[in-house]
Amino acid sequence: MTPLERDLIDGKPIRGADLVGRALADQGVTHLFFMMGIGGPHSPAVRSCEEAGISTYYVRHEEGATMAAHAYSRLAKRPGVCCTPLGPGTTNALTGMTNALLDAAPVVLIGGGPNRGDWGLEAYQEQDQVSMFRPACKAVYRVELARKIPETLAIALHEANSGRRGPVYVEIAGDVLHEQVDTVRLRWPDTAAPPARAAAPKAELDAAVTLLQAAERPLLLTGSGIVWADAADRLTRFVDVTGIPLVTTPQTRGVVPEDHPMALVASRNRAQRDADVVVAVGTRANWLNGHLRAPRFAEGARFVIANIDPDEIGRGRVPEVGVVADAAVFLDQLADRLTAGGIGDQARAWADDLVANDVATKPDRDTLSDAIPIDPLRLCEEVRRVLPRDAVFVVDGHETLEFARRWIPSLSEANYLTSGPNGCMGVGVPFALGAAVARPDRPVFVLMGDGGFGWHGMEYDTLIRHGLPMVGIVFNNAGFTARPAAMGTGRELGYQRYDLMVAGFGGHGEFVERPEDIAPALGRAIASGRPALVNVCVDPDAQAAGGLLGQLGSVQAVR
Repeated sequence: MTPLERDLIDGKPIRGADLVGRALADQGVTHLFFMMGIGGPHSPAVRSCEEAGISTYYVRHEEGATMAAHAYSRLAKRPGVCCTPLGPGTTNALTGMTNALLDAAPVVLIGGGPNRGDWGLEAYQEQDQVSMFRPACKAVYRVELARKIPETLAIALHEANSGRRGPVYVEIAGDVLHEQVDTVRLRWPDTAAPPARAAAPKAELDAAVTLLQAAERPLLLTGSGIVWADAADRLTRFVDVTGIPLVTTPQTRGVVPEDHPMALVASRNRAQRDADVVVAVGTRANWLNGHLRAPRFAEGARFVIANIDPDEIGRGRVPEVGVVADAAVFLDQLADRLTAGGIGDQARAWADDLVANDVATKPDRDTLSDAIPIDPLRLCEEVRRVLPRDAVFVVDGHETLEFARRWIPSLSEANYLTSGPNGCMGVGVPFALGAAVARPDRPVFVLMGDGGFGWHGMEYDTLIRHGLPMVGIVFNNAGFTARPAAMGTGRELGYQRYDLMVAGFGGHGEFVERPEDIAPALGRAIASGRPALVNVCVDPDAQAAGGLLGQLGSVQAVR
């Protein structure tokens, strides 16, 4: 029995800080990423979380805490929770929360604030944090009475995890944490139920089926709504049953393994451009899919758009059929209807041609360069060869991201994590931390640029302190971006020894300059069973084709 439970039984007054851990644990929270704690280093709130059985992870930067919670949420499929001190400690987390908002990830940040009586008096580290976080979050709350802590945290967790997922900020004033609460005035909310799953109405389903049965070139497009609906099996069943080819946004790569014949990679641009009926499920109209407009999709293409968020129906592209529904439920409903009538012979012939083209344009993996500095594709190929099929694979960077997405397929759900639509660099090591905590049963690999490593490489210390193994590979091209793409001064970083930094913390470090040494170094890193970093010197002049804003989906990189 914890001290809090004894106090509750005895009817003794309880501090606000002691309510935090109990409130989170009651709502099913099991892990917390934090820096200093709510309010500051002397706050007892994190201790209350530990006493409630929540595992806590002390990070080296507050932005890293939000990013770790972000990756945790994607893999655990429930809200990731983090907390920060007041002032700069909380504002440091703003970028991570913005990144979660644009990636529709449920993250709850509990930030400290000044004492209630000090608001507006320029108290120590006083800032209007609530106003700062409002545009970066799905919702924001300020707790002004200690007895409201359990209810507010329950609401925040529910808000983050319902409808279109997103981050929620909760601020608790310093003196609220130390306020004594009479237990008879406490209201403990019920444990949250799983989010409700909306189904598509019959009329919309009938209209969608009619469109698809008449389509000559049908296409299925999916996004992160598939992840939050836990719809991997449903999506695979759908493409197997219907024979409709699949294109995914980067957020759902691997949900249907990319060696599945209907999961298009090389043919994705052609499929999007030529499709006459597109079923877009759980994806938003944003830059990653060309806002569902021409030239990415044909002007005359007709759309069925299904999304849990009603605001997404008609944004970017007005659909022929709009459906507010859970992605998993909708895919099941539509697959059941199409099983009876199916799609036409012309549609099947088109799908077969796309699949044949996809196979024919697989990259040539047998003619890779032995050049020094190392060709980026040679590094990607060596990583691909050792990457377990069920690995969590995080990619962080610009040039790094471009080469990896063209060369390394995604073969399992959550096999491919990037920063998402925000394109935020620096997510690599914090995402690895969140992934290792959420899925200790799966190996974690990170491929990151040397620029990306610079933001949060110190989180290796967090991984090492907590004994969380992972393998990081630095795509070290001695600077930010490739030299031909560098803008102005400041690009050059040199081939720095990031591996020595990791080894100095107690991890495993390797430095690689020759291509034949990559595979042995990766083998030793995996065998070490520790947080490891393989620092690989690649050609600084090698530039991926197209760039991040170019045509997504090409397999071959052009040098």
